[in-house]
Amino acid sequence: MLARTLLRSRPTTLAARPQPLRPSLVSSFPRFISSTAPLRDSATEGEEALRKKLAESLEGAKVQVQDVSGGCGTFYAISVEHESFKGLSMIKQHRIVNELLKDDIKGMHGLQLKTKAP
Repeated sequence: MLARTLLRSRPTTLAARPQPLRPSLVSSFPRFISSTAPLRDSATEGEEALRKKLAESLEGAKVQVQDVSGGCGTFYAISVEHESFKGLSMIKQHRIVNELLKDDIKGMHGLQLKTKAP
């Protein structure tokens, strides 16, 4: 009786053996869905307006603008390379670009920004 009581008082759960990590269902398939818009021959009006504004404000800058919202103009990926960014932190570089685009940003859903010095 005592042995039976002792056996019952012991934890009955066994430690789970670690399982190998399985890739998620999404990552096990090729990427058929992309967060970027399909490639186009020409820039949208929104892309061109943002590119022009940055190129005029930051003379000599390498500017790339892509509408990644699927064409509705609410989310942009912008890359800016400019000499004036030398020695500045990434946050200060982003603040410069954000200040230049502050009126445009008000109408955006999102902005992906990459900046660097040459």
